[in-house]
Amino acid sequence: MMDPQLVSQLMLAFAGALMGATFGGVARWTGARNDRRLRLTLELYNEFQHPLFYHVREVAHAALERHGPVPAAYEAAQGEAREAIASIIHFWEKAAQLLKIGALDERLMRRFFAQYARWWDELLCNQESALADAEWGATLRDINWLFERLKRGERAGRRR
Repeated sequence: MMDPQLVSQLMLAFAGALMGATFGGVARWTGARNDRRLRLTLELYNEFQHPLFYHVREVAHAALERHGPVPAAYEAAQGEAREAIASIIHFWEKAAQLLKIGALDERLMRRFFAQYARWWDELLCNQESALADAEWGATLRDINWLFERLKRGERAGRRR
């Protein structure tokens, strides 16, 4: 038979090892999750800043200013302009969905995108008719939610 004190020490050692492994696993998982959020946020910003996407932003901006709210602008636009409007909406909707599920670093999103949210909000979401539209409304409300979150940041300015 084993000494009760030895059994007690073994049980404590086992419990300590189990607790250490648990806390270590949680710390490693949290660190990996933060790394994924950071990486995805940086990838999204790089996509937004890519020269080809800058051109898309310029074309979409011109079409939206020329034709008004999203539903009307999309219907009136043709070719590259129509594709650009769809691309910019897709980008902001993707960002909104990723932020909603916690896949992005919100602090960095504010730092990187607050000034753009102010600019694009005026073009995409500041028209009640667009937000209420049966086809575009849900998407634009998600984008509006994103812009409201991002505009809480400290950065100001207007940029396309």
